[in-house]
Amino acid sequence: MARRMLACLLLFALLACLLPARADDTRPLPVLRALLVSCDHFVTQPDTAPSSYNNLVALRRALLYDIRGYRSIRVSVNRALDHQALASLAAAAYAGANQEDISLFYLSTHGVTIGDNDDFAALLSDGLEERLLYGRDIAEVLNTVPGKKVVILDACFSGAAIAKGLDDPYVASAFSGPDFKVLTSAGGLEPSFLWTDGAGMVQGGSFFAQALTEGITAEGRYAADLNRDGLITLRELHAHQLKAYGASTPQVYPENDDFVVFAYYIGHQANAPRTVTGLEVESPLIRGQGQPIRFSYTLNRQARLAYQLIYEQEGAWRFRAPQSIIEAGRGDGIVLPGRKEAALGLQPGMDDLSGYLLLMLVSVFEDRASPQACVLLSVQTQDQPQEILVDSVPAFTPGMGEEAAFIVRHHGPVTLSARVLDHTGERVAVLAARQMSRPLHLRQEGTCLWWDGRGMDGRAMPAGVYRLQVTVYSGALSYEAQSEPFELLALPETM
Repeated sequence: MARRMLACLLLFALLACLLPARADDTRPLPVLRALLVSCDHFVTQPDTAPSSYNNLVALRRALLYDIRGYRSIRVSVNRALDHQALASLAAAAYAGANQEDISLFYLSTHGVTIGDNDDFAALLSDGLEERLLYGRDIAEVLNTVPGKKVVILDACFSGAAIAKGLDDPYVASAFSGPDFKVLTSAGGLEPSFLWTDGAGMVQGGSFFAQALTEGITAEGRYAADLNRDGLITLRELHAHQLKAYGASTPQVYPENDDFVVFAYYIGHQANAPRTVTGLEVESPLIRGQGQPIRFSYTLNRQARLAYQLIYEQEGAWRFRAPQSIIEAGRGDGIVLPGRKEAALGLQPGMDDLSGYLLLMLVSVFEDRASPQACVLLSVQTQDQPQEILVDSVPAFTPGMGEEAAFIVRHHGPVTLSARVLDHTGERVAVLAARQMSRPLHLRQEGTCLWWDGRGMDGRAMPAGVYRLQVTVYSGALSYEAQSEPFELLALPETM
C-alpha cells in the first residue's frame, strides 16, 4: 500500500511539472485526444496491407500508457478522405478541446510530391476511390482545433509538409507557429520504407513506426527518453528517430523543442520486452579500410538472429541484396538472451567504398524474418575533394515561428560542424558538431540545417545580421565555408 501511495504522489508531481509553474496557476491539466489515420488499399499505388494498420494499432497501444491519460483515441482505416471529410473527423475527435489541451494526429499512408517537389500530399483511399490530402489541408483543419497539435506523418516525402529536406531552403510552412509540433518519417524528397521479405512482400509495418513505438513503450525500454526522467520531449523523440531509423531522415518542427510528447511512469516495465533492445554501434563512421563495424545489443529472449549490411547504390538502398551474416549462437542457430557484442566487416571488394550503409538486426522464426533494428552507417575511407557551398535564406522572423534554413552542399558522405556567428564574428549557436551527413536525395547533394534563433543558453538572440560558418571533413581533409549574411528580424510593432 505504501509503495502504491508513493507511486501516486510521484505521478501527480510529474504531471504538475508538465505545465509552467505559476504561483496563481489554477489551470487544469491538459486533456489529451488523438486521431489516427491509416490506409493500406489503393488504386494507383501498391497495397501495403497490413503495414499501415499495424502502425496505427501499435501507436494506439503505446498512447494508452501515457500517464496523463488520453480522453479519446479515434481511428480511421482505409477511407478516401478529402479536406471536408478530415474536418468532420477532426471535429468529432477533438470535440471540447481548449487552449490547454493537446491533440495528436497520426497519418500512415502513401505520400506523393506535387509540382516542383515542394508540396506534400497524402494518398487516402479505400481501394476503390482515391483522394489527395495536401499538407496544407491537414494544417488548415488542425488549425481550427484549440491548443497544441502534435502531428506525426509516416509517409514518403512527408518532410515537404514542413518544408524540410528539399532542394531549396525555406523558413516556414503551413505548420509554422507556436501551436504545432510536427515529426515526419522522411525528408521532402525521400521515400519512407516498409518491411518486406526477400520476395518483396510487405510484412509488419514501417521502419519509422517501429522506431517510434520502441522509443515510447516499455517494450522498447522507453529508448527515446534520453535523460530517463519519464518525459519524452519532441527534441528527444527526433534524436531517437534519427538514431534508430537509418533508411530515411526524420524531420521535425520546431527544432530543439522541449514540448512533452509522451509521459510515462518510470517504474513501468513490460512483461514481454522487444526481442532486441539497446542497439549501440561503437562508431557509425568508418574511416579506415578493413575497420570492423562493432556493435552491441540486448537480446531479451532466445532467437535466431541475422546481421545484415545493406548498401546504397545510385541513390537507392539494395534491400533485396543484403550482405547477411547468421549469428551462430549455441550451435543450432539459437542465440540465448543477454547482452551481446558482435563485429562485421564489409564484403570483399567494398573495402574502398565511400558511401552509406544500413546495419540491420533481423530475427528469424520458421520462414519469416522480422527487423529488430536499422541504423545508418557512413563509410568515409576516401579523401573526396570538396567544393563547399552554403545556401541560406536572406532573412527570417523567429517570433513568427520561422527558422533560418541552410543547405551545405558537398559531395558524398562527410562529417560537418556548423556554427552561427554574429556581426562581430562571435559564436552564438552550434547547429552541428562533427555530425554525419545523411542521404537526402537532393538534386545537388547536401546537408540541411536549421536555426531557431536561440543562443547556446536557450535565449532568443537579438535582431541583427548573422552568418553560418561550416567545417566539412572528408577523409583526412577539411574545408571551411561561410554563408552569405542573413538577417534575424524582430516582430513588427503593432499600432
